[in-house]
Amino acid sequence: MSDFEPTSRPPNGHLFTTSNVPSDAPFQRKPVRTSIKVIAKAARAALGLHHEEQVFELPARLFEQLPFAVYVCDREGLVLRYNRRAAELWGRSPKLSDPDERFCGSYRMFRPDGSLLPHHQCPMADVLRTGISVREQEVHIERPDGLRGIALVDIEAIKDIDGNIVGAVNCFQDITERKRSEAQIVNLAHEAEHRVKNILSTVLATVRLSHSDTSDDLKQLIEGRINALAQVHVLFVQSRWTGAELHSLVTQELSPYCGETEGRVRIDGPPLMLEPNTAQTIAISLHELATNAAKYGSLSAADGRVEIAWSRTADRRLSLHWIEFGGPTIAPPTHRGFGTRVMENIIVSQLRGEVHFDWRDQGLACEIALPLV
Repeated sequence: MSDFEPTSRPPNGHLFTTSNVPSDAPFQRKPVRTSIKVIAKAARAALGLHHEEQVFELPARLFEQLPFAVYVCDREGLVLRYNRRAAELWGRSPKLSDPDERFCGSYRMFRPDGSLLPHHQCPMADVLRTGISVREQEVHIERPDGLRGIALVDIEAIKDIDGNIVGAVNCFQDITERKRSEAQIVNLAHEAEHRVKNILSTVLATVRLSHSDTSDDLKQLIEGRINALAQVHVLFVQSRWTGAELHSLVTQELSPYCGETEGRVRIDGPPLMLEPNTAQTIAISLHELATNAAKYGSLSAADGRVEIAWSRTADRRLSLHWIEFGGPTIAPPTHRGFGTRVMENIIVSQLRGEVHFDWRDQGLACEIALPLV
């Protein structure tokens, strides 16, 4: 079943349905143009051309069973015959040979740019005027209920034995869903391009801001930070790039430090989906906090532990607290390392958030506040 973009959508939201057509119907697997010449020859009988080509006449039953829409016009554009598929796509059943129903049975038509396409300028009218066939041309059709869809039309001129145009046959099919899928693919490609650029920029910043006394330590630092980004992007894929669930993100980042000690890492907070930029920032921040705790803070001590808790404030902000307990006595750092710099730069400058560090006797306490989209 095809869902057309609505001008005013009815309760069920469905239109231009061709649900009775099997998805694996032969004409669905190959272009309509492969059979339009045969249909054109059969249409000659409808135009009164009873000669040797009458053998191509399609019985009414078979005409109705065609898995695509088809209709026949005479040289003046009067609609002489159409099948049920055409009526379904048009959303109406025009009267045959009605002078007010010329060239097409649709209520209204539009060009791909959205401008109105008068019936006397539609592809069928062009073929009747020039005799030049039309292949796979898109036409936007509006039904009487205001719902629109996209049809792919193939039109063949019908000529008598002297080469005069006596009519034309139009075979067309609903491609609304296909066009929607193509648009989604394009949007996803643009989104993927944006994400890749964002990832590469973050990775580049990680490399530039990483410093260590030895090349091996530097390599380890960079690998850990890039791995943190890779892990959060796994969550993005699972959510179809809508973001990452905060509990899953925290659990994923802290899982290497849980070990066998019960309660070493305590996580508490309500379900909360973070959009990608915020989730990526939290992932990097948690990685830096956990790495620092494992080297110098509570996670470096056998009995040390850390608590991560968050809440959603009334003004739509995320308030996340990182609190260490049972670690060695530490003094505030004398210089700003990568973790401090990246957290301050991204959280404060880019995301209009806040970050506060409190170097207590038992370990670091950090509060992160970020606006939620």
